[in-house]
Amino acid sequence: MKIVIADSSHSSYAETICETIEEASKIRGTGIAKREVSYIVSKLESGNAVIALEGDKFAGFCYIEVWSHGKFVANSGLIVHPDFRSQGLAK
Repeated sequence: MKIVIADSSHSSYAETICETIEEASKIRGTGIAKREVSYIVSKLESGNAVIALEGDKFAGFCYIEVWSHGKFVANSGLIVHPDFRSQGLAK
């Protein structure tokens, strides 16, 4: 498993990330907000995200929200692909 700071080279995973977030929300009945592909791409390209890959297969993702001129940050959009859940990846 490789976990890296995401960049524009990971943009091809954006649609899969969005689909995984949406499916998890439906299954769990949670209020996880649906993300647009363009929004995820912006996080990947800005370096405000991490992505986990097993070879070239998407395993997990999380991005950072920054506000008040960098004074505050929070992680958001944390998702682990179903094939990689219950392995401690989100920790």
